[in-house]
Amino acid sequence: MNFLKDKKFWLTLSLAGLLTVFFCLASNFSSLTLLFFLIFLLVLLFLKYPIIGIYLMAFLYPFNYLEASYDKFNVPLVDLIALVLFITWVIRSLYLHLENKQKISLKNFPAWIFMLFFIGAGAVSLLNVESSALMASVKFILRPMLFFYLMFVILPFNIIDSFKKLYNTLNVMFVLGVGLALMGIWSFIFPPYYVELRRAVPLSVFGYYPLGTNHNLLAEVFVALMPFALILFWREKDVFLKNIYLLGAFLMGGVNLLTLSRAGWLALIFQLLILLALKYKGQFKKIFSSFFSYLLLALLIPLAYLVYQFATTGVVIGATLNRMQLIEGALFLFREHPFIGNGPGTFISALEGMRWYIIQYGEPLEAHGFIFKTLPELGILGTLAFLALLVYIFYALLKGYNNIKLKPQYANLVLGMILAVVGVVVFQVFGTGYYMAKLWLPIGLALASLKFCWPKFTEKIIYDKRKN
Repeated sequence: MNFLKDKKFWLTLSLAGLLTVFFCLASNFSSLTLLFFLIFLLVLLFLKYPIIGIYLMAFLYPFNYLEASYDKFNVPLVDLIALVLFITWVIRSLYLHLENKQKISLKNFPAWIFMLFFIGAGAVSLLNVESSALMASVKFILRPMLFFYLMFVILPFNIIDSFKKLYNTLNVMFVLGVGLALMGIWSFIFPPYYVELRRAVPLSVFGYYPLGTNHNLLAEVFVALMPFALILFWREKDVFLKNIYLLGAFLMGGVNLLTLSRAGWLALIFQLLILLALKYKGQFKKIFSSFFSYLLLALLIPLAYLVYQFATTGVVIGATLNRMQLIEGALFLFREHPFIGNGPGTFISALEGMRWYIIQYGEPLEAHGFIFKTLPELGILGTLAFLALLVYIFYALLKGYNNIKLKPQYANLVLGMILAVVGVVVFQVFGTGYYMAKLWLPIGLALASLKFCWPKFTEKIIYDKRKN
């Protein structure tokens, strides 16, 4: 791969690329031809600079409705970029492995045994899938179940190989977070459409909604990006930039509240409790006892009024009833096959067969909360496997933090990552992004940071019986 170091090669490639794009646009070449050519260019680019793929993923990760489409084929851009990056990472890794420059081992695959258990549970649940739906369930195991691990955990864990690249990634996400926060403020002041309850919501860009239209889609981004802003704030020494990061963190937290997302609020509460318990452990009792009574008096009446208005609004009541019916449907399916489930990706199709739900709500929705997704589809076995994966990640992060907490430059980084992981996991107890980048990219970044701050993590810490 010495040709990849040649500047003339890249100059020639760039000129060829520009000419080809021009001729594709100016002639009768199909959009599919252009798409494949752009993918080819990305492969060459990522072979030389794989970190650019991570930056693109970091910026695009919440935009699930920003898709590459052709005929019946459509895929979110973040997934497409991740797939191209994964292919190039495999090619690059195999080359370096064969050249004895970099060995591939299980250390490149954090939590692999738990992921294997999860995929195995999905494979076992295929026993209960009808033959007509078997291929769809197998496809569901590959994507999104295996896909999220390979793309959003393995890639950042392996490609981000320095603190500089990690902090650059966080800066990209900080810019994204500030932009989305400003969008939320604008939508709150100038609602894009009539709403019974005013709140911050995603806006359209040239008539297109890349983030979607639901307020929860905005809130679930901030529960990850706000801790990332705090990481940058704790690290920065320049006073001006330090204030920018802190202002950005407060801005994201404030817009999270303005979305009136119950999951977003709960995630924020959990994050604040974890922050107080870990960073201000010795001062927790003092802070709590000194300010609690004043905060209670100041917030109780307006908070009670807001909760009342929020709970009695027709839109909120309808959404709550719909979720209750989804839970009832999930538990009904779970009781049919409690141990191994009905099969991966079968929830929507099974719900379509429940006439009482279709009559009342029309088109079926995805299960809200990963528990009510895994229980009906993968049973107790798959649910325990998914929980084991998450518990291991929390265990590794907390153990790493406890081992480095006397080193502020590392401890603040891992603490911020813990807050981000807590936020996204708590949100997905109620959300539908449990197999998406919104949950797993922050987790991948957290594990990458742990690799730098506590190298013992790569030695499969869960099996290490020695005292640290």
